[in-house]
Amino acid sequence: MKRIILVALAVFLVAVCAQAFADHGPDTVVFPGKGKLGSVTFDHLFHHEQGTECALCHHTGVNEGQCAECHGYDPAAPHIQDAFHLLCIGCHKHKRATTECEGCHVN
Repeated sequence: MKRIILVALAVFLVAVCAQAFADHGPDTVVFPGKGKLGSVTFDHLFHHEQGTECALCHHTGVNEGQCAECHGYDPAAPHIQDAFHLLCIGCHKHKRATTECEGCHVN
């Protein structure tokens, strides 16, 4: 009986973990732009597949629209555009990916 319970628990845990990893969010996210360069289409799936930690960007959770609640309103948090630029450009430099504006602002 113990063995059956352990096997059932293992199957349940594998199923839960598989679902957690399968739910990586949308494949792409579009950040609207205001300037002449326009919006940024972020390849969320690519970054997920590269092993980027979710908490790097989603440091307060993954609820849609949460970034602007602090970034731009809370004096302790950088403005949302500055936050994205610092995070994205810093990582792109580290990974030797493009840091040209048009590399991300393609729309």
